[in-house]
Amino acid sequence: MLVSSLSLRQFRNYPALDQSFEPGVNLIVGANGNGKTNLLESIYLLATSKSMRGVRDHEMIQWQAAAAVASGTVRRQVRPDVTLEVGLSRTAGKTLSVNGQTQPRVTEFVGALQAVSFCAADINIIRGEPEKRRRFLDLEISQMSPRYCLLLGRYRRVLEQRNQLLRGVREQPRRGRPDSLAVWTEQLVALGGAITLKRAEFIRDLMELAQDRHARLTDDGEALRAAYRPSARLGDDEDPLPSVERVCELMHVQVADRLEDECLRGVSLVGPHRDEVLFLINGESVRRFGSQGQQRTATLSLKLAELQLLREAGGESPVLLLDDVFSELDEQRRAQVLESLGEAEQTFLSATEAGLVSEQARRGAGVFRVTNGTLEAVR
Repeated sequence: MLVSSLSLRQFRNYPALDQSFEPGVNLIVGANGNGKTNLLESIYLLATSKSMRGVRDHEMIQWQAAAAVASGTVRRQVRPDVTLEVGLSRTAGKTLSVNGQTQPRVTEFVGALQAVSFCAADINIIRGEPEKRRRFLDLEISQMSPRYCLLLGRYRRVLEQRNQLLRGVREQPRRGRPDSLAVWTEQLVALGGAITLKRAEFIRDLMELAQDRHARLTDDGEALRAAYRPSARLGDDEDPLPSVERVCELMHVQVADRLEDECLRGVSLVGPHRDEVLFLINGESVRRFGSQGQQRTATLSLKLAELQLLREAGGESPVLLLDDVFSELDEQRRAQVLESLGEAEQTFLSATEAGLVSEQARRGAGVFRVTNGTLEAVR
């Protein structure tokens, strides 16, 4: 799939942009602060309804503007072409549209365009707090599974309601636990069990590919592994995955064990919102003991594996977004990124100068120069 046209209004530092793009590599060149990353971010927004930098929606609206719009036409091989639009407002929230029809549910939007991004902030998947890793899992699985996106939304609403009841118990313990707490607990476990199992399946499939990628990036000098640590332990990492019914049983046990503590603290302590993923190199935590180079290489391995996994699952290649990556990588890792360009039908690659990108990557590429929120086709 590919983005054949992109339109921006009051998005970041782009007051107005209307640009068409071709298959293959689209090289976006410009000095830092001129809008290269913002352009790639708008495409990722159309794929996931979220910023690739993890910021709030209103931060993508141009300074002093009340609203922003990003829209694009996506050409697809397996499914019909589609036009997507995301509207951002400081007062009215976010709207999502597919072929001009507003979609009340994000599940009807996410996945229409699939994109894999690699930027400097992605290293936080490895070295950041657990929330960063949970966000990575949720965004990538949602592109593959609209049902997962629906489960997440329902789970968050149930979690909010259950936490509200637990806060009431903490603040007024003499009233005891409301009868509705058990009802919300049942929903929390049912939804949480399904989310946990889907995450476990995704990590298993992703790491089968990432381990090979990492071995190639390090000349077989390092072995990358992931250890999933959900609230309800699923057994050893090498064990076959249990059924969703078994996962729910394990969650029930954990909730029962932690209920007194939950009532004292006024918050749910068991569920996917507490999950952790440990990334290990040669058995050691990359987050705690890995060098910055190892952390960056592990991140790159995950992203290249994600590109392959989405392509195999969906039947066509996602759009690849590479934000100034060549300045951060050594020659061997650059070569692996260059190899991955052939796996994507379309790539957006940003750099401060075209000369920083290898001649191989520039050959046949469309080149665009960004200057203070304007985009000009150079060739």
